[in-house]
Amino acid sequence: MSNLLRFFGILLVLGFFWVRLYGQIDSRDLSSERDYRYRLMQQRMLELSQRMGKVSGTEPIELIDRNESLTPPRPKTAAQKSYEALPGPPVEPLSLPEDNSEWDKPVVYQSEVSRVAPTNQQIRGDYYFMPMIGFALTSYTTYAFVESNQKFRDELDGEWGNSIALTGGKRWENLMTYYRIAYQHQTYKNDSFSSGISTIHAKAHGVEESYSFGFGGGYSVPLMEQLSTIGTLGIGAAWRRNSFNSDLYFKSTSVAPGGGSNTTQTQFASYSDFQSSMVFTYDLALGFEYLVAENFTAYFGYRMFGLTSNKEFEGSFQHLFELGAGANF
Repeated sequence: MSNLLRFFGILLVLGFFWVRLYGQIDSRDLSSERDYRYRLMQQRMLELSQRMGKVSGTEPIELIDRNESLTPPRPKTAAQKSYEALPGPPVEPLSLPEDNSEWDKPVVYQSEVSRVAPTNQQIRGDYYFMPMIGFALTSYTTYAFVESNQKFRDELDGEWGNSIALTGGKRWENLMTYYRIAYQHQTYKNDSFSSGISTIHAKAHGVEESYSFGFGGGYSVPLMEQLSTIGTLGIGAAWRRNSFNSDLYFKSTSVAPGGGSNTTQTQFASYSDFQSSMVFTYDLALGFEYLVAENFTAYFGYRMFGLTSNKEFEGSFQHLFELGAGANF
């Protein structure tokens, strides 16, 4: 009997030390450590909610007070720990809404750039080819010739003119390059052609023709999706031919023998000239381009076309108003 009492006494002492030693350790591990990890997980969830709110522009989800401290609580007793270890009541999962359309919608992020204007290359294409016709309204040139050791020089005014051209080029965004092959025809006239000497006058007329090739570049500004403005500048060369025809009349005054009255005599003469040579050309153009269809463009603009001197014919200018219709590809 005494041995049995001693055995139970030893078991009570060992049990007391076991509870004192391992019970406190488990309490700290299962209570303070678990709460700390749980708080830390909630804090991470709050930070993730704040980031998603900034990106999507919505209010972040707040699960706990943001100012709540994450300091681990005091260790709980063994009884509290045993109570928390008991299984709780069954929890049914929350039912999802039948209409999942709101959940299926993708998140749309709005850019800070509200509108990006497309370039002419994006609207019309990389390359273009455009035939053109032009009408010259005003122009002039100067002609000089020597007759009877006297030099005649005066301006010839442009009457009317026209041109036919083939143009094409490439676009880089709103920049562009072009080539131009053209034929120009212009007539000139001056009913009072004079060298400055009052006794010599003429009725003059002439024709100018040129076959030109040029290239250049420019810039286009889109005003709207279909309409844009274009400005170009180019140089080139041309074979220029000029003709000059005139009817000269000379007025002379003489005194009759013996002191009689003065007599006036008029003499007429015809004069023609034809000259041709290779000259340099330059042109400046401004116009509007309209996108008629996806691959077709119409053009209207003004071009100042200049040619250098052709021997006795000085440099000339042609003011062309052009119409064109072309294709983009």
